[in-house]
Amino acid sequence: MKKTISKLMASAATLLMVIGLAACSSNLPTDADVAKKIDAKEALSEADYTTMIDYCGRYAEEAQKYYDIINAQPNDSTTEYLTAANDLAELYGNYAYIDQFRQTLAQTDMSQLGADNEKKVNEMAKYQAFPLPAGAGANLQDPNVVGMIEDMPATATTDSTGVLSTGDGEAVDVNTK
Repeated sequence: MKKTISKLMASAATLLMVIGLAACSSNLPTDADVAKKIDAKEALSEADYTTMIDYCGRYAEEAQKYYDIINAQPNDSTTEYLTAANDLAELYGNYAYIDQFRQTLAQTDMSQLGADNEKKVNEMAKYQAFPLPAGAGANLQDPNVVGMIEDMPATATTDSTGVLSTGDGEAVDVNTK
């Protein structure tokens, strides 16, 4: 009986310590706090960027399933397309700060984020709805890279659906000398 009580006490103490550590480790600002700082044009900290990246990452990860359905449709009038688009719009409505955070991240140089946040950005870049900070993605300083596939000029050679390629990537001009 004493053994059982001492095991329970040890388990309870461990549980309280884990809960305490979890509460202390969550010292990131809230989404609303970061939004207020952006509105006030205050300098953003690395923790603020972490909050924004996590927020945009959650949205992008949830939205990807809808983008996958939408992108797989032959046109925008299929039932699957319309259902996924409506679900995506509903999801978008649940993220009040998504536009503000996307715009802020897109205007921020990757070097300002910090090493941990750069890793997060690189992990989240696989999601279609994740905003890439300046300096992330294609190296447009390379003379062979003529743009991102999504930003290709209308005169680019395409297939009958207008799609250059599937997925993300760089469009390389092989005729550049």
